[in-house]
Amino acid sequence: MKEKILSKVYTLNNPKELVLKEEFIEVDDLSDRQIVCETVYSAISPGTEVAAYKGLPPLKDSVIYPRILGYCNLAMVISVGKNIDCMQTGDYILTFQSHRSHFVIKDSDFFIKIEKDNDLKKLTSTYLFHLGYHSLLTADVRLGYNIGIIGAGTLGYSTCVMSNIAGFQTFLFTNQLQAKKKIEDTGSYFLQKKSTYKEFINSQTNGVGLDVIINTSNRWEDWFLALDAIQAGGTIVNLGFPGRGEPNSRNNPLDPQFVYQKSLKIKALSYLSDKELLPQENRFTLKNNLNYLIGLINRGKLNSKEIYTEEVHFTELQHQYTKYASKNTFMLSTLLRWKN
Repeated sequence: MKEKILSKVYTLNNPKELVLKEEFIEVDDLSDRQIVCETVYSAISPGTEVAAYKGLPPLKDSVIYPRILGYCNLAMVISVGKNIDCMQTGDYILTFQSHRSHFVIKDSDFFIKIEKDNDLKKLTSTYLFHLGYHSLLTADVRLGYNIGIIGAGTLGYSTCVMSNIAGFQTFLFTNQLQAKKKIEDTGSYFLQKKSTYKEFINSQTNGVGLDVIINTSNRWEDWFLALDAIQAGGTIVNLGFPGRGEPNSRNNPLDPQFVYQKSLKIKALSYLSDKELLPQENRFTLKNNLNYLIGLINRGKLNSKEIYTEEVHFTELQHQYTKYASKNTFMLSTLLRWKN
């Protein structure tokens, strides 16, 4: 009798049509270099996942539906091929697998091995903080810079935390008053999108202004806020996707009065290698960055649990998506629990 493992995989067949499909993993048919894992926790990345759930335009020219969701997965190894020497049964790994109960990877796929005595809940959200960290690296920040962040969602919050850990004076723009304490607890300034924000920023920066803005929003009004708020010669990094899911802007999003006269740099997140490279070849690889963040979490420098608004059983995923889509309450990430 061949050994089979039943895997439950969340699949979005169409907008708001989320199903929990069942697939069998044929353990005896796996190759010598494959690994079978059981998910312990996964974390919701609300911006990406809820956009797909609601049916916003895709970011890539590919099959839109059906599609899987999620990319923050911490799992336990339950079976390894006979030629696997990098791990054994009972080890834990951090991967980019979607919301699913079990999965198979090759030893050449990307993963981070996690020590067994680590707090697994804390480490599940590591990649959400990495996106904020990567945004700052993309901006080529320097010690003494003043950083602006637009949007108080999960990635706005994680960027805010990383900016403060790095020692930057940080200002976060949002009209979500429910987020005020959460943002101020990071050491950042909470700014509503009012006409007087420049006066406050200038008073706190000795008139220098914002050197870098990380924009996590898709809204055109926030893009124009970024153009207006950044100082001359500054850099805007788009962690969001301006205009996604919105009508075309009536105003020029590259208006020369901002882009040309201010001599701005506008960047998307820079390319990041997931390969094993020597530090002198590429110091800031995906693996190096994640290991750095894991170190911060383990040393108590980064309280990653603060990014979770709730912890729920994995069967509550659709309910969580519905809550996010309603925008009735301020929510960051949700931790999904897959094992009892």
